Amino acid sequence: MIGIIFALMVAIFWSFGELSYSKMSKKYDKTNIYMYTYLIRTIIYFSIVLIFERNLIGTFNFNILSTTLPIIFCDLFASLVINVAVYNGKLSVVSPIMAAYPVLDIILGMLLLKESVGIVQIIMVIIISIAIIFISTDQKKTKNAPNPIKGIIFSIIYMVLVAFSTYFEKTIYISDFTVYDLYYYKSIVYLLTSMFFAINILLTPTKMKKPNLDIIKGCGLTPIGNVLYSFALNTGSIILVAPISSLYSILTNIFSRIFLKEKINIKEKICIYLIIVLTILLLIFEM
Repeated sequence: MIGIIFALMVAIFWSFGELSYSKMSKKYDKTNIYMYTYLIRTIIYFSIVLIFERNLIGTFNFNILSTTLPIIFCDLFASLVINVAVYNGKLSVVSPIMAAYPVLDIILGMLLLKESVGIVQIIMVIIISIAIIFISTDQKKTKNAPNPIKGIIFSIIYMVLVAFSTYFEKTIYISDFTVYDLYYYKSIVYLLTSMFFAINILLTPTKMKKPNLDIIKGCGLTPIGNVLYSFALNTGSIILVAPISSLYSILTNIFSRIFLKEKINIKEKICIYLIIVLTILLLIFEM
């Protein structure tokens, strides 16, 4: 029961995280957004380690760092890419595409881990891929989507990065590495990255903006959801947790039309819900 509650909280935090990030991406310059994205993630992830695995603080293991770096870099670049995706495209369209990473996870598992994949899963992967291509053919520029094709392209890149991150994360847990090991080294790399963007601001005409509520919500809700997802997996069955958490795409789709006043046509609506429903089914089949 606790796992289900955590999973529902994850869906809410992820959906409001995407909504807040989309609103923030249209108000603030990218350098400030990136600096606060990594700084706030550093604070959240380091706090989790400090609370639950304090003995890691001050330690350094190059073997653990080198093993977790592929995950960290995929997440790091995904944080850069999502800003471009949600700025240029309609959130109601790019969000389900970004959330369709299980499509690539299944392909990676089949090709690299030699996992067996059923014909039903292959058919669903093909349908999702066709829906993404189909939804890309009729995008028009609007106030909420200044360059919708670019938004879709970068949402696909985001999907690829998250898929590889998930694949790499699956492999490290086969060893003795823990979630806290990953969070600890993520916080170190993210701190260095936020310092890089802070120095960049100081050395360029860009002005450093004080963090306000929009910055905190936009940069903080998603990583809080990530932490809750880890707790959800630790306290509940993945069979329930993963599909419930993935419902955030539906919430994002609804919220984007309520709060961002986005309009979608019938073709987009059919493709969007095909992607969402089949992605949830893929998660269920994968378990």
